[in-house]
Amino acid sequence: MSNFSYPVLVADVGGTNCRLSLVEDAGAPHQPLARIGTGSHTTPEAALEAVLVTLTQRPRSAVLAVAGPLEGRSAQLTNANWHFDGPLIGRALGLKQGLLVNDFEAQAASLAVLGPTDVTTLVAGEPEPDGVRLVLGPGTGFGAAALIKRGRRGVLVPTESGHIGVGPEDLTEAKIWPALTAGLPRVTVEDLLSGDGLVRFHRAVASETGMLEPDVSAADVTTLALDGDPAALMAVVCFWRLLARVAGDLALVFKATGGVYISGGIVPRLLPLADQAKIQAVFSGKPPMEDLAARFSLHVVTAHDGAEQGLAAIAAAPERFGLDDPARLWFA
Repeated sequence: MSNFSYPVLVADVGGTNCRLSLVEDAGAPHQPLARIGTGSHTTPEAALEAVLVTLTQRPRSAVLAVAGPLEGRSAQLTNANWHFDGPLIGRALGLKQGLLVNDFEAQAASLAVLGPTDVTTLVAGEPEPDGVRLVLGPGTGFGAAALIKRGRRGVLVPTESGHIGVGPEDLTEAKIWPALTAGLPRVTVEDLLSGDGLVRFHRAVASETGMLEPDVSAADVTTLALDGDPAALMAVVCFWRLLARVAGDLALVFKATGGVYISGGIVPRLLPLADQAKIQAVFSGKPPMEDLAARFSLHVVTAHDGAEQGLAAIAAAPERFGLDDPARLWFA
């Protein structure tokens, strides 16, 4: 297929916020337009139009990243009530063509274009240039996707890894597990490795240690930990440990010899509290697969616009990522 008609609207739609940018031409940097609350309007097309109506030049195409599973040209947000129907959005906004992608497909596509200054390395490993690369991360939910290279082309593999089950692995986790998972009918990665998960860790640590701690938001837990609050610090230590364990497990699932990348808004703020030696021990400690796990590298994406960079790369060359699929594209 030919590349998208420009300007292209790109949007990263999460369970809490929706970030919109405009890419004026292929290869041009994206220009931020707005950040709006997910659910601020009844429908996504109404929310997008509220921003587009302010522009002097409207987009002709759109690539929208949605935090939820896709079915061809439609998608449902997992942690909010917006439903996306690609052709309907195209007609409502007067777009010539468009594409829906999973939010972590956008993050995985960004791995092809991010620069050295966009990431911080926690575990060096022995990455292979053409190896499978995996991106994962906690936010309102938890997502993961892989970028598999096949010559000059790549294949994006979105997953619903956030909804796999998880249990305690050592005595420390076992001690706080009842308080950590109270009220959950099934304990998943997303329950514990998300904004709500960080709050759960804080509440569980405070309960087990007898500390009197108020219920606070994930952002508050981070701030308290950076300020040296004991319960918040322990919550962050536990959060990092579980994140490293899950990242290492998923690296084994995908044999991610190209590297594992943690994205999202939570983890970059927690970097000052990352104990790299402990993270490496948990991330790579995978008997009987220690030799393979020792080859995996682990990085944190510190760029605030990774998803937008990935969406712009998709718009410029969808075939580069195996997204030139007529079953997913829509046209006016």
